[in-house]
Amino acid sequence: MKRLFAAGLMTLCLWTLMPAVAVAQRSEIGLLAGGSFYLGDINPKRLFSQTRAAGGLYYRYNINTRWAFRLGVTYGRIQADDKHFDNPRNLNFRNDLFDVAATMEVNFLNFFIGSERQYRFTPYLTAGAAVCFHNPKGYYFNPSNDRTEWVALQPLHTEGQGLSDGPKNYSLTQFALPFGIGLRYSISSRVAIGVEWTMRLVFSDYLDDVSGVYADPGRLMAEYGPLSSHFGDPADVQHAIGSQRGDKNTFDWYSFAGITVSVKLGRTREECPAYSTSAIQRYKRKNL
Repeated sequence: MKRLFAAGLMTLCLWTLMPAVAVAQRSEIGLLAGGSFYLGDINPKRLFSQTRAAGGLYYRYNINTRWAFRLGVTYGRIQADDKHFDNPRNLNFRNDLFDVAATMEVNFLNFFIGSERQYRFTPYLTAGAAVCFHNPKGYYFNPSNDRTEWVALQPLHTEGQGLSDGPKNYSLTQFALPFGIGLRYSISSRVAIGVEWTMRLVFSDYLDDVSGVYADPGRLMAEYGPLSSHFGDPADVQHAIGSQRGDKNTFDWYSFAGITVSVKLGRTREECPAYSTSAIQRYKRKNL
């Protein structure tokens, strides 16, 4: 995962060393504003359930009028609660995600910002790789001060992580595969707007801190304290030790959806040869 992030940054740095005009004609910076949600053990199938605000920044390099590379950073909050699904487990969580993604985009139609004719609109597909930084927290009423708190769950080892017969503790940095769809429309010589929806398949089942079986609450209390025992099984009726708490055979998902605004860098041209012709064609045009 660290190698992936480093490769993305290296690619961006190499492009910044290219001739300034050539890079600027193909480059954009943009904003994403919208919402985020999750699918997993607490919310297994309801799209857009408990959607929370999300936003991000990105850099796009247009290889030509059909293909583009994008490097972006997005923040979003995901959240779910068993009470919304009539589940007596009484589990809940929220998680603030920071997503660093490198993706490729393919336009269905030729497109570039600034077109005044047929190249001003396109649907597109996007897919790539991402690194997700997260920290699930649980909702807790503290009777000692009559206040509600959000408590980090990973240090509490709620499914017995770290015990002699328990699973390994999960990482707060995870690898993900993003993919999605979008629409773009050029509204001026420098600005394009659009809508986009992407899903992220995470190679972890712990965005919600729920995956395996119920651990022994007595051992959780002894090893990690009362909060570990509480969040391990907060139901009104305690579950049997070893009974199913989540589905460890599935991975979690999270999603970003929203409106995009892109600004083209450098000078603008209606039909820039850099977008639509090969290097050989440009050479022939210039020299022959």
